[in-house]
Amino acid sequence: MAEDLLDHWTNLIKPIFPSNAWIVSEYSKNNHLILIDWKLEKDTQEINKRSRKIQIIIREDVIDDYLDKNKHDRQLLNTVLKQSVLEQFNQFIPDDDYSTNRAAPTETWLFSKEVVDELTYRYNLSSH
Repeated sequence: MAEDLLDHWTNLIKPIFPSNAWIVSEYSKNNHLILIDWKLEKDTQEINKRSRKIQIIIREDVIDDYLDKNKHDRQLLNTVLKQSVLEQFNQFIPDDDYSTNRAAPTETWLFSKEVVDELTYRYNLSSH
């Protein structure tokens, strides 16, 4: 079930990112990891330059909580996850002044139970 959930969340957020985004998801240390980057089209001097990497970590406590929820509450959590990823992506600067000779920096977006609870409150979503 955890792997199906990882695929579900990956597919949920995939439309937020550029169509040429490279998205890899994996189950690691009881957490879901989603790694994302893409080839930058604007940089004509460095044609193979890639965006900064995004690492989304969905912690085990969020996974367990999701699996314990009913359908309506799962949908709320899906909404929270998608809305938060969209907001963070809208503020994300994909290109920084690194060259293709070194690895692109990685930005981590963490979703723990505490983070999800705070986001649910902030978005004024509640199951009650």
